[in-house]
Amino acid sequence: MIKIFKGIKGIYNLLIMNEEESLEQLKNAILEGNPNKAIEFVEKSIKIGIPVKEILNRAILKGAEEAGKLYEEDEYFLPDLLMTGDAINAATEILKNSLSGKSEIESKGIILIGTVEGDIHDIGKSLVVSILRGQGFEIVDLGSDVPPEEFLRKAKEINPNLIGLSGLMTMSISKMVETVNLLRSENIQSRIIVGGGILSKESCEMIGADDFAKDGWEGIKKIHNLIKI
Repeated sequence: MIKIFKGIKGIYNLLIMNEEESLEQLKNAILEGNPNKAIEFVEKSIKIGIPVKEILNRAILKGAEEAGKLYEEDEYFLPDLLMTGDAINAATEILKNSLSGKSEIESKGIILIGTVEGDIHDIGKSLVVSILRGQGFEIVDLGSDVPPEEFLRKAKEINPNLIGLSGLMTMSISKMVETVNLLRSENIQSRIIVGGGILSKESCEMIGADDFAKDGWEGIKKIHNLIKI
């Protein structure tokens, strides 16, 4: 009887070790920004029976959080975060496919995002989109050079929790003002955040947005806070 108990305990400990090892490998693949390894280890985690929420919270999101801390400490740079976003996208896509239509990944909210008309820069926006998708948000990305009327049309269609307007050029501020004014005049109730290195607290107030971010990682944190309000 004692031998049987020890045998069961040994199998249990082995399963726990395999689970921890698999999640650690997946987290490291996220930190390395390696989509191929992320796919390999998320498939391994699914195969050994780790629940989807555990894979998300203990590996994918943990990796994203650690990458963000490294960025804040100047050990990671924007290209590193973009690679992290690619790995997150690859891993979460495998998770969604494995569910066969059953939604264990609950939506945290709908976000409409785009770079305003006249501006084609989208590196910061791409980072925000990648990370937030991996964190369980539904993202509708309108791309770059998006006119105010398109933001309005899509906002009426999907009723997002939050709208993000991105821009890196000085002229983008006037388009942000125009877009926010149009959205508010049509009674769009979504929270609005504007993003770009050109922005300040004063320009945010002039635009009429709820908040602003000067880079992608700051934007991700502020989006979480705005959606909680």
